[in-house]
Amino acid sequence: MAVMAKPFPCPGKCVYCPSSPQAPKSYTVESPAVLRARSCGFDAGKQVEIRLRTLAEMGHARDKVELIVMGGTFLSYPRDYQYQFIKDCYDALNGSSSSTLREAQILNENTEHRCVGLCIETRPDFCGEDEIKSMLDCGATRVELGVQTLDDEIHHLTRRGHGVAEIVSATRLLRDYGFKVYYHWMPGLPGSTPEHDLWLSRRLFEDERFRPDGLKLYPTLVVLGSELEDWYHDKRYRPYEDEEMIGLLMAIKALVPKYVRIARLMRDIPSKFILAGSRDLALRATIWSKMREAGLRCSCIRCREYGHRLRDGWPIGEPYLSRLDYETWGGREVFLSYEDASETLFGLLRLRTNAERATVRELHVFGPEVPLGARLEPAVQHRGLGGKLLREAERIVSEEFRADRLSVLSGVGAREYYRSLGYRLEGAYMVRELDQAREEPLEGPFGSPSL
Repeated sequence: MAVMAKPFPCPGKCVYCPSSPQAPKSYTVESPAVLRARSCGFDAGKQVEIRLRTLAEMGHARDKVELIVMGGTFLSYPRDYQYQFIKDCYDALNGSSSSTLREAQILNENTEHRCVGLCIETRPDFCGEDEIKSMLDCGATRVELGVQTLDDEIHHLTRRGHGVAEIVSATRLLRDYGFKVYYHWMPGLPGSTPEHDLWLSRRLFEDERFRPDGLKLYPTLVVLGSELEDWYHDKRYRPYEDEEMIGLLMAIKALVPKYVRIARLMRDIPSKFILAGSRDLALRATIWSKMREAGLRCSCIRCREYGHRLRDGWPIGEPYLSRLDYETWGGREVFLSYEDASETLFGLLRLRTNAERATVRELHVFGPEVPLGARLEPAVQHRGLGGKLLREAERIVSEEFRADRLSVLSGVGAREYYRSLGYRLEGAYMVRELDQAREEPLEGPFGSPSL
């Protein structure tokens, strides 16, 4: 559920971002999320209420919600505004007004519409210790970093305002605090080539300083209202041809590791605002079809999710526990999953271990959506996979890393699930002492959560 903050001056001067006083920078005035936000004066609570009503009319379950806060650079906004905006979101989910953000969160732990995940978009240079404290206060669980490229010369040319060093620092901090980390990635920027973009994409996963959990692939577009529009008219910039960009995106998808989720492929920008570059708003489907014709396969999480494969007619086998370990700067990642012989993904857990703590950064079980407290057999959520993944994480932390506690950065609305498994709230985290890990059942009253 996307909610959009009101327009504020953006700290960036990026040449590719459109600007309008009626929308946060980088968004056009007629992007769907902007239209909804403008219709209610960018009031956060009203945006949530509108989306809840729309989902109800569609017959969609609304008890488990992930909020995505969109805007220019939300963490550069005044802190009071940030907290009020997030409180208004919780209040709208709760159906009542609270006096403080903390009170709104406590109510949301047991309300009808629970916020099981909260995502905030920001720039790497607005993602230090202070900003992370703010996100923890808000109950955030995932952060999308506007990385765009790993080339300092391109950042300088496009007046991004930061470089690779800030990306490295922000990525490590976010991981150490237990956040899921997604990158916005922009092939086709001024100063690049398809060959260079592919090399940078390989570096993204070969270099332990990066290795994000997810990507949003945004091919560079010449958008009306951006400085890049002038560069295009002056012949200082030429976007890749459609087939050139499609071939590059196919190659990027083919190299993505299985622990990465490609959440989006193409910005949600109305085609009338696109002066040059791909106008194919169904670009993901185009890429999928061409990869299939070429005998290529994407192993990203989204392409392997149980629900998507069930919809597409894949034969589904029995799940087994799989483990993938990989190094990242300052710690080790353990990626646990349940998948079948065709790598259909039923559930996953991301575990971060370093010298200070062991933290579950994500626990997610895929399948047909099941409302809290309901049973829809044979729904994957209710086969106990979430509890089994958590139990294996506890074993690994205790036996292999000799740690005596496990922390989970949980969405506010998922805290009751972890309480049912013996965890308690400590600051922003659900925590369990591991000497108690085998004493209580590992499946709560609602089955495994979709976090």
